[in-house]
Amino acid sequence: MKIFLIGGTGLVGSYLLPKLLLADHSVFVLTRDEKKIERIEKLGGYGILGDIRDLRSFKHELSEKPDVIVLLAMPDIKPGQRINKARKEELRTETNVFFRNSLNLAVRFNVPVILPGGTSYETENDETADETWPILRSGLTEIGTDTDQIVAEAIVTGYPKVIQLIYGRIYGNGGLFRITYNMMQKGRSKIIGKGDNYIPVIYAGDAASAVIKAVEKLPVGEKFIIADDTPVTQRDFSQYLATLMKKKQPGHIPQPFIKWVLGKDLYEVINMNCKVSNIKAKKILDWSPQYPSYKEGLVAAIEEMKTTKSYYNQ
Repeated sequence: MKIFLIGGTGLVGSYLLPKLLLADHSVFVLTRDEKKIERIEKLGGYGILGDIRDLRSFKHELSEKPDVIVLLAMPDIKPGQRINKARKEELRTETNVFFRNSLNLAVRFNVPVILPGGTSYETENDETADETWPILRSGLTEIGTDTDQIVAEAIVTGYPKVIQLIYGRIYGNGGLFRITYNMMQKGRSKIIGKGDNYIPVIYAGDAASAVIKAVEKLPVGEKFIIADDTPVTQRDFSQYLATLMKKKQPGHIPQPFIKWVLGKDLYEVINMNCKVSNIKAKKILDWSPQYPSYKEGLVAAIEEMKTTKSYYNQ
């Protein structure tokens, strides 16, 4: 297949591109960084310099019609940075542009498009959310409110053809997890409040393998939760990471302090309690995580960061 990959040098993209090439797909990768073109082509992909926010920037570069479009790129959110009302609105606008332009490309070429999403559900006690649950947008996740509607309309109308992968919190060799890892190395990692809220998580390599399954099967009009099999609290995830890294256990920061420092929007995201089911992805996509829990996945991610320099971070 010919695949147009938007965001092929991000965290999931850095795992996905080699897997797609290994499966004999032709992959055209859009990047804003000219320096990454050479790395993409060394792997066997075709680098295209441009920005999904401006379709004219690469209009003449995408000479071949792709069979499927994959969007992974999203606006940058710097960890620890307070998000004020103006910046939140900027992020919402950027997110809308990423989605709308990807959908416009799918219309232009009349091909399916695979879109990202985030697990934004509120569960209590023994509840487990699946794809039938309504997405609950609060705090910073509200930047995706408009795109929820965009995707819903496409699914109802069948045009363009969309597939959405709704990810848990992604960890691996790069991205925000590298920042978490570095903070743990320096003894600066903290648990927010009691840390007893559940968070869905997924190893980046498993997130990438879900994309490959979606590319191969193309279940148009469907949404899939992509998370591992094991619910984990914010506290347990952080403490297990510290144990594996042989670092002292992280301390706790009072929730009101975080709310004051980072603002209400980030505070609400950090403290959302969410358990999810990946049964639909297993059944329809025939996908299963290589690492069914964070315990196995963290071992792999830490080893990669010790021994392998991700091209995402080069």
